[in-house]
Amino acid sequence: MTNIHDRFPRLLARTDGPRRSPSFTYLIVGLAVAGLWLLNRGRSPLFHAVQMLIVMSVLTGLQIVLDRRHGGTPAYIRLISAKLVLIAVAVGAAWLLAPVTSQSNIIVAVGLVVLITAAGPALDRLATRRATAKATARAERAHGSSGPPAGTSAPGVASTRRTDSHE
Repeated sequence: MTNIHDRFPRLLARTDGPRRSPSFTYLIVGLAVAGLWLLNRGRSPLFHAVQMLIVMSVLTGLQIVLDRRHGGTPAYIRLISAKLVLIAVAVGAAWLLAPVTSQSNIIVAVGLVVLITAAGPALDRLATRRATAKATARAERAHGSSGPPAGTSAPGVASTRRTDSHE
């Protein structure tokens, strides 16, 4: 017979399912951003750009706070630049598609969902790996483990000390 304390975590893990996966989180964010895009479909591309800048700024700030709370060091420049590229692609696509089709906003909204859901987790993992590698390298440099111990020379390197003898 198993203890209830052993069963409860297994039950939670089984019922929590996709909500714990990063793809699900990015899907929800993508749907929210696309819904916001569709709500304002009659507006100009400049309005969309400003609105998306505001929304992405709030999302980036939230992501940075959550990463710091969980002990991570987010890659600020990468987060901000990825979101700026996303906004530029969405506004550019809407601007290019507007003269061609009346469904340009729907196409852009679907593209936003697909792009955020597909690229978000991969870019997040990449940024986390790079930030962790940078933090590890900084910690190693701070502890002085990057070179040979003080007072010794590296193996295979001749001493550069010069002795002058005046006879």
